[in-house]
Amino acid sequence: MESYGISIESLPTNFDNVKAFESYPMNGGDGPASYAHNSHYQGEGVNAAKKLISEAIDQHSCLKQLSSLKTYHVADLGCSVGPNTFTVVQNIIDSVKHKLPSLGRSSNVMDFHVSFNDHKSNDFNTLFISLPSKSQRYFAAGVPGSFHGRLFPRSFLHFVHCSYAIHWLSQVPYVLTDETSPAWNKGRIMSDGTKREVEEAYAGQFATDMAIFLQARAEEVAVGGLMALTVPYSKGSVSVQQALFTRLFRILDLTLNDMAAKGQLDEAKVNSFNLPLYIPSAQEIQKLVERNGSFSIEKMQPLTSSTKGFNSRLDARQCSLMVRAPMEGIMSQYFGSESINEIFEVYVEIAEENSEFISQSAALTEDLFVLLKRKA
Repeated sequence: MESYGISIESLPTNFDNVKAFESYPMNGGDGPASYAHNSHYQGEGVNAAKKLISEAIDQHSCLKQLSSLKTYHVADLGCSVGPNTFTVVQNIIDSVKHKLPSLGRSSNVMDFHVSFNDHKSNDFNTLFISLPSKSQRYFAAGVPGSFHGRLFPRSFLHFVHCSYAIHWLSQVPYVLTDETSPAWNKGRIMSDGTKREVEEAYAGQFATDMAIFLQARAEEVAVGGLMALTVPYSKGSVSVQQALFTRLFRILDLTLNDMAAKGQLDEAKVNSFNLPLYIPSAQEIQKLVERNGSFSIEKMQPLTSSTKGFNSRLDARQCSLMVRAPMEGIMSQYFGSESINEIFEVYVEIAEENSEFISQSAALTEDLFVLLKRKA
């Protein structure tokens, strides 16, 4: 990754002056294109990770912490608008409460403080309106800001959760939009593993962003604290190309290029449009954690999820909503909000024409569960 990306060895070690770029939030509200109604796949991943998180708290928690803490601080980074974040948080709290009696503590003696984090433009109103108040057993707070930087005081957090979020980059690598660069990604909107220079550019940006993410969390997580990540990951270019995640975005590629060819969208804009998304390998994540040095890897394993075969039940309209819910914000900014409805109507048409291509995907994007523990 020397030519167009950034090698692990050359990453900066001082992040004080690194700027975190604002990304665009998932669709808010409660409408048909909202993230709340189109995050079923992410919800399946959350459910698949529930047992692993419960086991993590039972087997890897710092017993000294749990024996003496008055308030247990939890953060969900990239929480969006629910309902998945509420499932995660309740599972963490229930698991800690279940652990306390074995330490000679009543489950009622500890307070829980939950920080819901996402970008400042996230729909926090919908998030807090939909808080499950009847079952809520914690103090809730919103923490706006990018997790590509500090968000909390030093040694403040005891459990950090982040699912389906760290593959979002702080910015698109600039070489992807440079027509003179070998990494110019004309006609494609992300890396699918087929062009080395594009892959290296994305991988380099991910390495930089992940290094910043880990450095920030190293300062915020108390010694013995845990961090659970659920990450879409790649087992090589073949698996990336076969995954439904990639194929749904390939349909978006075809949609934008078709509309540009017909004069419905500006061709130059389409050629320079890239999504700030990168699907890393398990090896990349492991190397970055080890280089940071502040966390031990307690567990790293693929998630077993009931979503296998889910793609065969998707119709073209559902496919378009799965893409629109997370992408409408960034696409509106780039192509104009007046173009969005037309783009996704054309998407439905092209998805219908390529239904076999979608249904033949080997699986929804492979997911990896990573459990980290803050070292002393």
